[in-house]
Amino acid sequence: MSIVKPFKAVRPTADKAHLVASRSYVSYTKPQLRSKLHENPYSFLHIIHPDLGSNKLHKADTLEKRFELVKSKYKEFIEEEILVREEEACFYIYRQIKNGHPFTGLIAAVAVEDYNNGKIKIHEQTLSKREDTFTKYLDITDINAEPVLLMSERSTGLEIIYAKYLDQRPTYDFTTTNRDRHQLWIVNAKEDIQKIEEIYAQIDALYIADGHHRSASSAKLCESRALDTSNPTGKEPWNYFLAYILDENTVRIYEFNRLVKDLNGLEVSAFLKALEKDFYVNEAPENFKPSQKGEFSLYIHKQWFALNLKVHQETLDAQVLSDLVLNPILGIKDLRKDKRVSFLDGPKGMEGMKQLIDKKQFIAGFGLYPVAIEELKHIADINGTMPPKSTWVEPKLRSGLIVYELS
Repeated sequence: MSIVKPFKAVRPTADKAHLVASRSYVSYTKPQLRSKLHENPYSFLHIIHPDLGSNKLHKADTLEKRFELVKSKYKEFIEEEILVREEEACFYIYRQIKNGHPFTGLIAAVAVEDYNNGKIKIHEQTLSKREDTFTKYLDITDINAEPVLLMSERSTGLEIIYAKYLDQRPTYDFTTTNRDRHQLWIVNAKEDIQKIEEIYAQIDALYIADGHHRSASSAKLCESRALDTSNPTGKEPWNYFLAYILDENTVRIYEFNRLVKDLNGLEVSAFLKALEKDFYVNEAPENFKPSQKGEFSLYIHKQWFALNLKVHQETLDAQVLSDLVLNPILGIKDLRKDKRVSFLDGPKGMEGMKQLIDKKQFIAGFGLYPVAIEELKHIADINGTMPPKSTWVEPKLRSGLIVYELS
């Protein structure tokens, strides 16, 4: 049984939705961020990044002040009616069309209780420092504006409900400069709300595709507020967190490729020789991309190579690469801390990896085959975890399109 509830969202007025919704601020360079903030007074970036010009955004002694500024700016957007509160609790059908591929799912409030008891399944370890920072952010700002991306089994019942709304004119329908189309429908009919709740009550588990730190921080906030509240009912808004739930068959998982800055003192020829212990190493065509599990691409010294495992491994390819190459040969033992290794999301492709190496920012790059949905679910089912940066998941959601208030 999965607990999924409607809620009274705070959202942009229809005429400003395309101006308010923004990518995560960390995806912008500083010049891009300044440009967006100066050119668009309605961007949700003004709320996320209220201290434009500050160079100490993450210093411990400024976090509380910064989060208070976020809260203040959010209230300004409410007062100016850029953002408005829904009068009734609703679900929201959100569709993003990217490169011709439609992602259609449900924006809802999901129960922290399900996260705590393992019905919302995880596959990634979180960093306590990041958890604590985001918990503090949620507590001070009192808003949740970035949904956790969850996957569920296919439901024909949900598809029938979706089809009814998709035939209607959406509340929001706009295209962003990266050519992604965003559409949103409000589900406020009581019979549809009840049916959706009943459908999810029959689903045993939801899987986190993206947003492990956000969900873990929501659980910490719930625990903290429950301790500070007299006679909590379990129905307070902080007992839930914002989620976008998709059919697992529509989620797209890309690889996270690895780039390294040095060969740990080895010459290129010696490095290639060392790889032959565990791999068949063969020259490959330009921009060679792995076509199956257990196969890797390598770009080094302006040459492409195909690396194929000599002995099949049951573990994820990202773990194989760490166990057989990054750790023993290159001396990279901790992917989270070692500054000699970086990660490149799969959509940038082999050409993106090649460009960075040709610019001499890195000496070599490894292309990986993407993790399958079945692999991800299996790891979550056995309470396992993936190596850092194992998956790049799409769709990537915009901040500020739907806001969930925590009190």
